[in-house]
Amino acid sequence: MTNKRFSIVISGIVILLLMAQGCKKNEIENPYDNYTTPILYEEPTLASLPSSNFGYLHATIFKPTCANSGCHDGAFEPDFRTITSSYNNSVYHNVLTNNPAGDFVYRVKPGDAALSLLHERLLVALPNTSGIMPAVSGSEWASNKTKHIKNVKDWINNGAKDMYGNAPVVGNPNPIVTGFNAYANNSTSSPYSRASGAGILPILIPRTNIDLWFSVDDDATSSTSMTVNEIKIDTAMFDFDAVTASSMSVSGGFTANDFSGNSTSFTHKFDFDASAYPTGTLLFVRVYVQDANHTAPAENPSDGSSRPTIYLFTLFTI
Repeated sequence: MTNKRFSIVISGIVILLLMAQGCKKNEIENPYDNYTTPILYEEPTLASLPSSNFGYLHATIFKPTCANSGCHDGAFEPDFRTITSSYNNSVYHNVLTNNPAGDFVYRVKPGDAALSLLHERLLVALPNTSGIMPAVSGSEWASNKTKHIKNVKDWINNGAKDMYGNAPVVGNPNPIVTGFNAYANNSTSSPYSRASGAGILPILIPRTNIDLWFSVDDDATSSTSMTVNEIKIDTAMFDFDAVTASSMSVSGGFTANDFSGNSTSFTHKFDFDASAYPTGTLLFVRVYVQDANHTAPAENPSDGSSRPTIYLFTLFTI
């Protein structure tokens, strides 16, 4: 074979190889090919909320330090076992003890830590009381006392808002959602896991029919006696006014852990069909509940809630 013919053959082979390469289908890696849902459910951590959020204060101070056996565990007021009882037993709650001058009207007076007995008890041993609170020693409180007291003071001075960012009013408080889990349709045994990682991450759900369950708490009305029980789900984080509300079913429910890790009754259920949403869709959930003492339902969470609080109510399709 002459050099000329050899060059022509080689050139032809190169062209064919290039054509074959050009016709080859591009392979795009699917990030979910090797993804497996964690077997164990990871409860959301309220301690991941901002320090200005009441959920954070409950998770880092009131529950671990104050709701101890024989103390504020329901044995006597204030009851710090749950987020709801901690908040309702403190904000605009009349005092039972006072200083000699009788300066205090409320345990927590929103906007004024100096006139809030809760803050005063962290600093001063009042007469006829058990002394400076909390009555602990050698605990986590001792190491972080200055930071904890500052967080309580800042929360009060900033309006003593609830965990959803709602400002308190004198009188009967709104009901709140204290827990949120997602389960396979018609099952309550193994809730879907949240994505693993730092902070509060979405609940990972399959693109099929699932059950969303919520625990609801109020200071005076049973969770099964709310006058409004609705839910909204959207791909946008804010501006839910235009989103259509759906009714939830209410029953005796079952027992599971709430946001604080406490065992409580989950009574509100919504059958959600996620099949219409593509894989990788982030969904935001809002719950609307109303008791007989209010003229409008409470929105949990709301546009005024902190981002991490909103993340407690998020789903992610896989």
